[in-house]
Amino acid sequence: MPLRTHLILRAAFCLSALFLGASCSSSDARAQRALTEYQSAAAANDLVGSRRALLKLVQAKDDVSEYWVELGKVEASMGSFGEAYYAFTRAYELDQSDLAVLHAVTELALRTGDIALAQSHARELEVIAPGDPWIKLTDGWAAIRQSRWEEAIADADSLLASDPFGSAQNVLKARGLLGLGKEDEAIDLLNKQVQSQPSDQGSLQLLSRAYAKRGEWPKAADASRRLSVLTPADRDNSVFLVEAALRSQNIALTRAASARLLKPDAEPTLIGAVLALWEDLWPSPQRIQDARSLAASAAGLNQKLVYAAFLNRVGSPADGARLSAGAATFPVNAASAEANAVLADAWWRMGKTADAKRRFDAVLAFDPGNSTALRGRTNVELKAGDAAAAIVDAQKLVTVLPSSPKDRLLLARAYVAAGNRPWAERTLWTAFQDIPGDERIFAALQSSRRGNSEATLDLQQEFARQRDERLGRGIL
Repeated sequence: MPLRTHLILRAAFCLSALFLGASCSSSDARAQRALTEYQSAAAANDLVGSRRALLKLVQAKDDVSEYWVELGKVEASMGSFGEAYYAFTRAYELDQSDLAVLHAVTELALRTGDIALAQSHARELEVIAPGDPWIKLTDGWAAIRQSRWEEAIADADSLLASDPFGSAQNVLKARGLLGLGKEDEAIDLLNKQVQSQPSDQGSLQLLSRAYAKRGEWPKAADASRRLSVLTPADRDNSVFLVEAALRSQNIALTRAASARLLKPDAEPTLIGAVLALWEDLWPSPQRIQDARSLAASAAGLNQKLVYAAFLNRVGSPADGARLSAGAATFPVNAASAEANAVLADAWWRMGKTADAKRRFDAVLAFDPGNSTALRGRTNVELKAGDAAAAIVDAQKLVTVLPSSPKDRLLLARAYVAAGNRPWAERTLWTAFQDIPGDERIFAALQSSRRGNSEATLDLQQEFARQRDERLGRGIL
């Protein structure tokens, strides 16, 4: 769902026309200002600014379908398919006669992995536009979800007969071939497609994932790099490119791809995602030097603290303390809580365990859900041999961050320290189900079942199924 600048500008002109003759209410005035911001951002090809302006626009005027459509296009271009789906769904609620919007909500339901919802929209398409290709595409992806690979391939082939270079049908067929274990055939199909259609984003994305599944990381990185040229605002692919570059040991590409993401004003969650990959996959001291440099140019405290926490974890707590100390004012308040937690985390890693424990206690007295403090105090308690207290804090941490694999592993470690291996294995098994496809959780659970060949085989098969299910999600 690419977004073209000239289309944005034409849409902005049309949106402007809607204001002619409108009363000058406060909502109209806010909407007009937001529209002006949108036009300026669109002219500069600034997707982030366009998104910000469109969010203001729909907040001021939430009953105009065209506004929601434009927001949906921008969100989709940035790879935010869940947000795009919401925007297009709102547009469809306002105007159910718009076939293009119904196409969009069907496609985005597929991209977000909600096959049942996509099928519901496909049945609507059958009434409004019988024979529409999205009907068969949706049925094909439903067959993929149920491992009916041959049926999905047949649906794709019927569409390819009339449009042999269509992206969605080529991706569907390739996904079916991958499901049958015909990886060479699927990769050959995708390579031929991107050779003839170099801008086919869906084929490039599935190609990168197919190579990753085979462990062919240099090829995965190359496909992801080509996709990043077409979709520079797609955060998921950009983060995947960093991972593929690291696993390929292509440090030059790693640093270049990371630099494009780690702008001074980057969102802290994005910074954290990139640094987590550095932590796991890049043992070189260069990562510390780069983190110091990026922290120095970071736009605000929230960004600096993410770098500080990373530097703590990778063996440079003095840097973490330096970056956080100025903002770690006492007593703890809303503005200083995270800085105090990061500073305390640096202290315990520097051997100042008692000072760190007191500061963690103060942070958690003010904010019982501070994940940095909960994680840090858990580590301090484990170091002190107080496994019971560590379990309590780790349980709270998992409640705060239920999708964090490392924190699930920390809870399991606390149970092991307490001598409660059954609960450690139960924690790992729950994590394996809640966070499917995570290699670290799989490795820990596999290690816990060493010696039981039947259980290990079942686990390996389930992990392969989890990874296979994730393979086509978000790809069309």
